[in-house]
Amino acid sequence: MIAHKILILTILIFISSISVSLSSEDEIVFAISPMASPASTLANYSEFIEYLSRKTGTKIILKQRKKYAEINSLLKSGEAEFALTCTGAYLSGRDEFGLEILAVPVINGKTTYNSYIIVKKGSSMEKFDQLKGKVFAFTDPLSLSGRLYPLYLLATMEVNHEKFFKKSFYTSSHEKSIESVAYGFADGASVDSLIFMDMKRRGHTAIEKVKIIKISPSYGIPPIVISPATRKTTKQIMLKALVKMSDDNEGIKILRKLRIEKFILPNPAIYRNAVLLKNKTRQAIFLP
Repeated sequence: MIAHKILILTILIFISSISVSLSSEDEIVFAISPMASPASTLANYSEFIEYLSRKTGTKIILKQRKKYAEINSLLKSGEAEFALTCTGAYLSGRDEFGLEILAVPVINGKTTYNSYIIVKKGSSMEKFDQLKGKVFAFTDPLSLSGRLYPLYLLATMEVNHEKFFKKSFYTSSHEKSIESVAYGFADGASVDSLIFMDMKRRGHTAIEKVKIIKISPSYGIPPIVISPATRKTTKQIMLKALVKMSDDNEGIKILRKLRIEKFILPNPAIYRNAVLLKNKTRQAIFLP
């Protein structure tokens, strides 16, 4: 713990000393994973990307994809230098091609989040095992909160999801998963607590039509990740721009719109539970 704090202090001092900007001829691709709907993502992160463009002194292009695997493909090839992605996609990319965390958002004073198992309000279901024989909405094959957590629950029950659910399908975003349950396309779903609470704050009508029947333990929050192909100088300048956002008025205003307090350097320990969860879910996938 002491060694980790010393390392963070050293990096922060180094970041503060960086004054170089990237060439205006350079372009950086910053990908955003489909945790929310494409429209919501574009509306929420356009100002964020513009801010980073000004602070890094280069043009940053926002790219969206429908699947987490497509975001990882961009990062693996170097077509995207950075991405805000889900925790499950980060773990997959870390194992497959050495994907690294650049910075971690702090939301409501925490660097963790949860998975919510939801059903339609008014349903008699109060426990996860009552979803047997029902239609279930997963978010994405790589999503921790939208797929890996319910698979973990099934692993503890020693049953495969294809045997347990009557039918399952992927929605490609947590918003759509919530809407699928709210409007009767699915009996249950597993969703990101951050997206759920943001929709609730915005007064989304779908939230009023669902209820939470199970909350997962806390897992490391979806991070900003960096492609192994990204240049060291680019990494340093982007990291400085992110961690110093909470030090200037413009950055603070943008962070508030994103419901983020600040970005901090990553502590690998917060993702330990997620790693253990991912390893255990493999049992459920291959159960007879």
